[in-house]
Amino acid sequence: MFFRNLRWNIIAQRNYWFALSLAVIIAGAVALVAHHGLALGLSFTGGSTIDVKFGQSASDTAVRAALRNLDLSRIGDEFRQQYAPIQTGQESIQLASKTGDAAPNDRVLVSTQTAINDPGPIYDALDRAGLKVDRGQSQITSVGPSLSKEYLSRSLWALVIALVLQLLYIAFRFGNQLRYGIVADIALIHDVLVMVGIYAIANRKADDAFLAALLTVIGYSVMDSIVIFDRIRENSRLMPEMPYDQMVNTSLLQTMTRSVNTLATVLITLLALFLFGGDTLKNFAFALLVGVTSGAYSSIFIASPLLVLWKEREMRKRVAVRAAASQRDLQPTMAGAASATSALRSDIARRTPPKRKAPQGPPPRYRRKRPSSATEQPQADKPGGIIGLLAELHDEDGGDPSSEEQLPRDTQP
Repeated sequence: MFFRNLRWNIIAQRNYWFALSLAVIIAGAVALVAHHGLALGLSFTGGSTIDVKFGQSASDTAVRAALRNLDLSRIGDEFRQQYAPIQTGQESIQLASKTGDAAPNDRVLVSTQTAINDPGPIYDALDRAGLKVDRGQSQITSVGPSLSKEYLSRSLWALVIALVLQLLYIAFRFGNQLRYGIVADIALIHDVLVMVGIYAIANRKADDAFLAALLTVIGYSVMDSIVIFDRIRENSRLMPEMPYDQMVNTSLLQTMTRSVNTLATVLITLLALFLFGGDTLKNFAFALLVGVTSGAYSSIFIASPLLVLWKEREMRKRVAVRAAASQRDLQPTMAGAASATSALRSDIARRTPPKRKAPQGPPPRYRRKRPSSATEQPQADKPGGIIGLLAELHDEDGGDPSSEEQLPRDTQP
């Protein structure tokens, strides 16, 4: 119930979570380059493992010093090459103990990537160093190169098949919605890359325990993701009006208490196994510690934000498709309206007769009025200039009507 009351927007901070995962993966890639690849165990590369039982406790330093003094004088030249990695310090030494042993660390596992046929020279070198070897409880195990390659290829196929089956199951479980399965597989690939990167940084060998832990982490991580996805699906029905990113963030806070409690109980068990268990189980416990932590992290901070990004991408795509469809529907409508308007204008122009201008006739003719009585004195009334001259000529002609002059409108007296 503690996380339900928090105002923690995990989805809004998704870039920080992505950056943290990317930093771990890049650091692992750098370590892989520096170490010339991931160190593989004998199960994948082939070689021999010698389980040596002592009568007392042994130390790592004493065992290494004894193996440097191998006596190969009685061994033929064709067999000396088998012990070369041990003499040059290329072997792997791990102290161990089994249930029922009298003393702690009274066993040592000597591993080399060459096939050793006779462990006798190794036993002799340890005996000369004062480490009494119980040859009856000691044994040697060899793996050939062809068998190791087949084992490695089958392990990779097992990983791929597990991812594909998880994808199909989750897609079917959530109503044939493929995005849930793809997002869950991306989170699982993230866990694999983080485990490989941490192993490369710690320079640990990937062996059978690593493969078993890897498949265990895949099952654990997808279980946590399914719980979160199921709550997201339920809240999408209960909160239809809430924005999708806020709804997913609410679902994460509601399920985080369960995720943290489950992770805490698993980590307590694994830490006890790693700190107080036998040396042969430490590699397995270490792989599970890294994988389970990465799986819980990816389910909360990687898978759910990726689901939001997927949903937002789908929404943007739908908006773009609808806008394009509306634009295509609008273009014929606008073209039809434009053609209808043009037809209407042409019809109006055809029905309306053109305006005709009235014909302009010649300008009006003006006549000089004759005096009506003898009392009028034309000479005194005649104006000067051109008008007076015309009046005089009119009088000289005796007022003949045929001699009428046309005067402009603006020169009328």
